[in-house]
Amino acid sequence: MPGSDADGRLLVGVAAGVVVVFHLVLSGRYGFHRDELYYLVSGRHPAFGYVDQPPVVPLLARLVEEVGGFHLWTLRAAAGLVHAALVLVAGRLARELGGARWAVGTTALAVAIAPVFVATGGMFQTVVFDQLWWALAVLLVLRLRAGADPRLWLAVGAIVGSGLETKWTIALLGIGLAVAYAALPDGRAALRHAGPWPWLGAGLALLLWAPNLAWQAANDWPTLEFTENNNANVQAEDGGRLAFVLEQLLLPGPVAFLLAAAGLVWCWRRPERRFLAVVTATVFVVLLVTGGKSYYLAPLYVPLFAAGAVAAEGLGARSRWRTSLPIALAVAGLVALPAVAPVLPPAGYVDAYAEMNDEQAEQLGWPELADQVAAAYLALPDDERATARIVTASYGEAAALDLYGPARGIPEGTVLSAHNSYDTWWPAGERFSTVIGVRYRAATLAPHCDDVEVVAEIDAPHGAENQIDGTPVTVCHDLQITPDALREALHHYE
Repeated sequence: MPGSDADGRLLVGVAAGVVVVFHLVLSGRYGFHRDELYYLVSGRHPAFGYVDQPPVVPLLARLVEEVGGFHLWTLRAAAGLVHAALVLVAGRLARELGGARWAVGTTALAVAIAPVFVATGGMFQTVVFDQLWWALAVLLVLRLRAGADPRLWLAVGAIVGSGLETKWTIALLGIGLAVAYAALPDGRAALRHAGPWPWLGAGLALLLWAPNLAWQAANDWPTLEFTENNNANVQAEDGGRLAFVLEQLLLPGPVAFLLAAAGLVWCWRRPERRFLAVVTATVFVVLLVTGGKSYYLAPLYVPLFAAGAVAAEGLGARSRWRTSLPIALAVAGLVALPAVAPVLPPAGYVDAYAEMNDEQAEQLGWPELADQVAAAYLALPDDERATARIVTASYGEAAALDLYGPARGIPEGTVLSAHNSYDTWWPAGERFSTVIGVRYRAATLAPHCDDVEVVAEIDAPHGAENQIDGTPVTVCHDLQITPDALREALHHYE
């Protein structure tokens, strides 16, 4: 009914507006996450690719910094706006699946308040943009399945190609769609009737991805090495495949997980929607086998929320689902909020929630780290300081020092790292003999130095047990190998 459609749009608009206000209010709290600092520095090294990511998000970070300056609030506000856009697309997905006002509003609420989307919408990372690309692609495929002009496959290709330039994980969606269309009879029939357009769409996606692929080929495919190491670390340190499965309950929250599960069953039982179930199962299995991170599956919760809401709406106005589900979603989301958003003072978060989700803890301590490393650098004798370099074990420390260091007396070009894209930025032919190591134990640098001393150990503020806490600052006097050889010895992608 037209009235219901209008009411549904109003509910979605309200949900998106609340999301925008929520992120605008909280965006300036705590501090930069290590990844956000890294994206800002990466944007200052424009390229068609980076070791651990395609170019879109670093270049967007550069744009945000050019417009709004080096401020946490502006960067986070941009991510919050993308979260709000995801809420709007979620409402359209519910409509496309046949939902009326209640289903549309419930879907928007679920995406607005589910912990995984609140967390990703609160930080400027590739993840929130990736989620939006997935949702848009699924929305267009649903329209194609409903009989839209096959030329719409070009738009799907444009979205997937843009997604591949943002985060490679959208390739999983492409794999899922390929399996679904090949495995299901109606999928094969749809491809036959669509003519060349699906293939032209796929070609457009590859064309848009081509600059990043060319960069990868020219640099010996570093992202493949990074991905292999990253997946190995997930299996070794993050609980492996069992944790991947169990975390699917925690990412959306228990109530929203049930909504998504209901949506998955609803899709499977309806031949015209079964392809969504097959896509989800395919992506799940691929991630489970390859050892991907649990949140890589999160984009598919958006259409599954929509399907679950449509299923619940079909039970009738007097259904308990209809009465209690929105309230339960809101309560569950609010309970989880302090663990995924900076609503508490930092000390309160650290005391109560840091063990549940340490991503916010990684936002604490970067200025303090820069203070102590700058003090170590300025304490060097003048003749050593003139040519000394600061070498960090991780891109996070390097980016923090690049961005906070100049105001504290660390000259530009002093900070180096052999980790991820910083490794590619290490200038060839460097000449120095004094190294200030950050987050390297003395034993790591000792084989390469005539003398090593630990000059500081950094304590993270508020008692946070993050990667900064306990970071040693070491000084290596009289480097015994060339700087290029030091880079080779310390090189790692992960």
